[in-house]
Amino acid sequence: MNFRTLVYVKKQVLSRFLAKRISGNRTFTALQLILKTLRANKMLPERLVALELFGFIGTTGTMDYANLCDYLEMWEIDPYYAKHAEKNVPNAVVVCGDSINAIKTGKVLRKEYNFIVIDANSHSAFGDGNYESFGVFHHALNYIAKEAVILVAIFSDLNNLAKTYNTKVEDLDQNWIAARKEFFEMDNVINGRGIDYLKKYEKIVREKNIELIHSQFINRNDSVAFGVFVVKKN
Repeated sequence: MNFRTLVYVKKQVLSRFLAKRISGNRTFTALQLILKTLRANKMLPERLVALELFGFIGTTGTMDYANLCDYLEMWEIDPYYAKHAEKNVPNAVVVCGDSINAIKTGKVLRKEYNFIVIDANSHSAFGDGNYESFGVFHHALNYIAKEAVILVAIFSDLNNLAKTYNTKVEDLDQNWIAARKEFFEMDNVINGRGIDYLKKYEKIVREKNIELIHSQFINRNDSVAFGVFVVKKN
């Protein structure tokens, strides 16, 4: 653990604390808005049995729904982040390990979950060579309960992402760009329409002979969004 990582973690925790104290009930995170919308449409399970595959320290999303859980399993591969996750989300079963390998090989702790979050908010390749949620989404469908909600992080606008890092799209990992084109089966993966990004996930759901009840694309910021999928086993 280096000083830069320490500062980043402390900043995340402080930002979360200030957001809760200052905003009260007047503003919501993207995930909170998703939860409220699902509940209003009677699509959110009454109590969540949740699996979070890329938990970080719990501040990027897990804390938004932790209080709704009867069971919350949170994976994080970095021991330092996992330690902070245990502090930030005390009701979670935090597993320090490789969630990608776990979801592929049946090493997650339960057979069924009714709420799965794949917040693979990274534009670097994972250990298996895949990017974003491309290598885990179809495996996650093997662990859904009779009815379930799946949330997937989707990079929505790479122009804005590049600006965040003070660079240009041309300087981003071109293997990542190529992987996005292959996965989404579309040419414009730089700033495509949100509903077009959803289509590949919807296709995978149907290929698994699972009923797709609802899907939605919700931006969480100017470059990353959530794909929301409500599904039901046939």
